[in-house]
Amino acid sequence: MTARRFAQKLAATISVGALVLASAAEACTGVRLIAVDGTVVYARTLEFAVDVHSDVIVSPRGFARVGSTPYGKEGLAWKAKYASVGANALGLPIIPDGLNEAGLAAGLFYFPTTAGYMAYEPASAARTIAPWQLASWVLDNFKSADEVKANIGSIMVAPTVLKQWGFTPPVHMIVHDASGKSIVVEYVGGRLNVYDNPLGIITNSPGFDWHMTNLRNYVGFSLANRPPVDLGPVTLEPFGQGSGMLGMPGDFTPPSRFVRARRSATPCSSPGPATRRF
Repeated sequence: MTARRFAQKLAATISVGALVLASAAEACTGVRLIAVDGTVVYARTLEFAVDVHSDVIVSPRGFARVGSTPYGKEGLAWKAKYASVGANALGLPIIPDGLNEAGLAAGLFYFPTTAGYMAYEPASAARTIAPWQLASWVLDNFKSADEVKANIGSIMVAPTVLKQWGFTPPVHMIVHDASGKSIVVEYVGGRLNVYDNPLGIITNSPGFDWHMTNLRNYVGFSLANRPPVDLGPVTLEPFGQGSGMLGMPGDFTPPSRFVRARRSATPCSSPGPATRRF
């Protein structure tokens, strides 16, 4: 094999590997499960292409934090009102995904090509934090999704580079409280968007509003068998419920995982053969 051909094959292999890793990096799904007795459970997957070196840590009440800003100036300073526990990243004393003592859960999810943080202004440094500090700020300060909604507009989340990675992590956040209420927080085009999330689910890009609109393409899916289709001289008897799993898309893209998570995470009024409730 010539050196040139070897280089071409190596480049092709690297390109394919990069595509695989890029897909894996986006493959995170979060769901909120509501049990028959009303118990609320938050669960997620984390198929990230980079080892984030996580440990389970506890953040005590009164723990002092200082927000990071794009040019090194200290940002928002606060002390934790609530203790929290969760997984950190890269040895940092922050919790990108965790739960506080009031039963509030928060998780950051990868949001590539869509996240667009607020323009940084040095005059606003005292209320600025970095994207990776967002979940910790929520867990430290609030006990309900409504409190987060009422206060999230008071801070600025600026495009700050995480030095361990050399770029600004593109993320959005889901928040659940002990009552089962859920919201999604996104920064797109420099603006804050907060969405009520009655389904309690999240994946990755595009934005949450797009995913909710996309669900309207799947209003016909069901756990019940499809009826035969009469085409005149031919009657088609179904082998299953449609394309993909239970009539839903079967690939691993964020839109498809969002649709599948909707079937699993939605509580039903009464269990039955065509419903599912946890």
